[in-house]
Amino acid sequence: MSSEPVPIRDMIKAFHDGNAVESSRLRRSMKLTPSSEGRSNDLPALLHRFGNQNFTFGRLSFRELREIFRAIKPQPNDLFCDAGAGYGHAVFYGASVADCRFRAVEILPGRCNAMRKTAKRLGLDVEVVQGDALAQSYADVSYLFVNSPFFPDAAKRFVHGLKKARTRPLTVIAVHNIVEAFRADRDFVETEVDADLPNYCFGVFSWKRRKTRRA
Repeated sequence: MSSEPVPIRDMIKAFHDGNAVESSRLRRSMKLTPSSEGRSNDLPALLHRFGNQNFTFGRLSFRELREIFRAIKPQPNDLFCDAGAGYGHAVFYGASVADCRFRAVEILPGRCNAMRKTAKRLGLDVEVVQGDALAQSYADVSYLFVNSPFFPDAAKRFVHGLKKARTRPLTVIAVHNIVEAFRADRDFVETEVDADLPNYCFGVFSWKRRKTRRA
């Protein structure tokens, strides 16, 4: 008699805890990226309208995501947001292993529809926001994940905009090209984390409102 299949969320948790689960098996089971990726009719119009953004889909491996979520350990009252989420690899992995709220911001409608279907299929409570990541408010976000959603000039504006009208502390997990934009901003402080990821393409940064000195 064959055994019952392991629920996908349990499989992800087992992988996160270090049990022997192949990442390729997770990828096949989660089915996050449709086979039609790259054939969207929205892309030419979006490139014309938002030429400052990088619409190329580049996900992290599940091993890399495991390193990140083991390092940051978000709490129940926290909100983790992925700005430029693609098909939601970061938020769906995180929502399977961490007890906090999750939000995905993505500009391409097809990817947003795919994420909503994934959330329903996996039974995960992930808020999906269709919109320009550069124009969103992140005032309520505790952890912001950014995997190079912008080209350099827009990245600088994005980093600067995060500080406007913000009162609560923010932790940013930056990956690939946008890492240097945060390192160049003196208001964001890079923090040491125990994650087996290369320094040149990964960094965790914290921001707190500076106290104004009394005269």
